[in-house]
Amino acid sequence: MVEIIYNQHLMIYKKADFAPFPADAGRVVANLEAAYNQLVDANMQRDALPTSMFWQTKSGTDYLAVKRSSSDPGTTAGPRAPETEQRLSDFKTQKDGLKAKITATNSLLADRAQQYRSLRLPVLPDRQGEILREIDRRGLLGNDLLVVGTNAFAAYEFACNARFPVGNEETEGFDLAWCRGTSVSLARIAPTQAQRNRPSLFSVLRSIDASFQINSKKPYQAVNQAGYEVELLAAPSTHPLPRDAQFDPMASLVEQEWLLRGRPISCVVATVRHRACPLYVPDPRWMAMHKLWLAQKPGRNPAKKPKDERQGNVLLDAARYFLKDTYPLDLDFVFALP
Repeated sequence: MVEIIYNQHLMIYKKADFAPFPADAGRVVANLEAAYNQLVDANMQRDALPTSMFWQTKSGTDYLAVKRSSSDPGTTAGPRAPETEQRLSDFKTQKDGLKAKITATNSLLADRAQQYRSLRLPVLPDRQGEILREIDRRGLLGNDLLVVGTNAFAAYEFACNARFPVGNEETEGFDLAWCRGTSVSLARIAPTQAQRNRPSLFSVLRSIDASFQINSKKPYQAVNQAGYEVELLAAPSTHPLPRDAQFDPMASLVEQEWLLRGRPISCVVATVRHRACPLYVPDPRWMAMHKLWLAQKPGRNPAKKPKDERQGNVLLDAARYFLKDTYPLDLDFVFALP
């Protein structure tokens, strides 16, 4: 691996090949992220509320019924009284206020995403964006899952404050990596009850599109009726995955271990149709080495190798030019290579 860095890689991309972002890009991106975080917070508050509260008459007496979910038949919270009437009033006020806040924040987010798009900054397709928003809302992104593959490159461009000459080509597939219980997971401590109750990736996909099914020939892949593929990859050290994961990633991908090292990058990016979505991606140095290894891996699909090599080379040069202080390619990094 050291040979790949020093003997084969000779600054393939010059610094002039990278196009700096506009001067006000940082402000626009920060504003987009702030609006997205406001929306996430409002949605979390709304999700924490009961689905509904209403009066239910039993034996001539009105009781306050509370439904925690759409399938919940309702739990009695006491007969009609000043206290239960106030509880119902408070619930309606809070729910209406959050609904109005979510509507206003969505409008603000669309405006800021339009400003973002006007600067021609990196964007993600809307389909990927929808999935990322939902897995983030359900607590999976960063805790259980990393974004890998081509979709990760928008985050690397933001880290470098420059557009790459290659690397962020749009892709129809969507790759995620399992990181629960590893050093790069945001939930490094023992899981709380809330974390144990997080939904599976497959159930989240099904909530977005009920046509998603696990591919029987490739059990690490879910496919919808339009042929859109979502793949879950996992390092050998993370096996076996929990039973409820439903995906069954291959246990032989040793190079996936590299994506669980270093310091991940997180950011918020716009999508094509003026929405926003979060990214949580592996350390750029380790992603570069991962891509360069795939370009030489025996058994790798030959059609994918040229793209792997381009992405690995551009990311390695980007780290050298723009991230030498935060993600140095120093001796400590070299000695950590397998």
